[in-house]
Amino acid sequence: MENDLNTSMGALIRAARMERGMKQRELAECLGVTDKAVSKWENGGSCPDIALLIPLAETLGLEVTELLQGCRHQSAPDPEEIALRTLTYSQETSQRRRKNLRLWLFGLLSALLLLSAIVCWIVDAALNHDLTWSLLVCCSLALAWAVLLPLLTAQRRPILWSLAALAAAILPYLYIMGNLLSDPRVFRFGLPIAPAAMLYLLGIYAVVRLYRRRKWRAAGEILEMSAILEVYIDFIVYAYLGTEMIWAGPLTTIALSLFCFLADYILRHRKTET
Repeated sequence: MENDLNTSMGALIRAARMERGMKQRELAECLGVTDKAVSKWENGGSCPDIALLIPLAETLGLEVTELLQGCRHQSAPDPEEIALRTLTYSQETSQRRRKNLRLWLFGLLSALLLLSAIVCWIVDAALNHDLTWSLLVCCSLALAWAVLLPLLTAQRRPILWSLAALAAAILPYLYIMGNLLSDPRVFRFGLPIAPAAMLYLLGIYAVVRLYRRRKWRAAGEILEMSAILEVYIDFIVYAYLGTEMIWAGPLTTIALSLFCFLADYILRHRKTET
């Protein structure tokens, strides 16, 4: 629907502009935009911002409703249809702004990460005449970029795609870090913990979506998962390093989760009574 509206509106803008003998540059100057923006409108590549509809219609001698319909009125427009088109157009332009903002943010963050990597390379090479610690930094920056990519560019469920990217990249990251540090324990130690941590993050995502309106229940579920993860990590540390298991942390977390469940029960019980 958006592409059809862009095409019909663009054709109407071009026809009205040519009827008035205006060039794209002249129309752009009247509206305070670039001639490239006008060209995109007329070619159906984009459509004007909703704030420009009134001045655009006045400049071209059109009605705003004609722009929204993409054609000249042959009869009186239906008010309900115009209201629906206006709402749809407003939503589409708002979504387009958010999408463009995410793309700009991703481009800016990508440039900053690349600049940080270059600075680290230069400083490392100048001080050590070789690339040493800068490789560790660049490896971490690459992981951050891989996680940010879907978070800022995915159209649907960006958090889920970002978690998927992290799950795919975390083990190769640990392997490379172990090789750079010449310490295989980094990968061996992280191998059993990384999948558990990813399941924990996915669990948080699922709980938050499932219990959007029950914050206390969601907090309780997350704390329970946290306690399980704490016990698991303590066990891994015990198995690798021989240290004692620490139960105070998980027990405290479980106690907090029970408090959250109790609060959720009390709130739901009050709602049923009222």
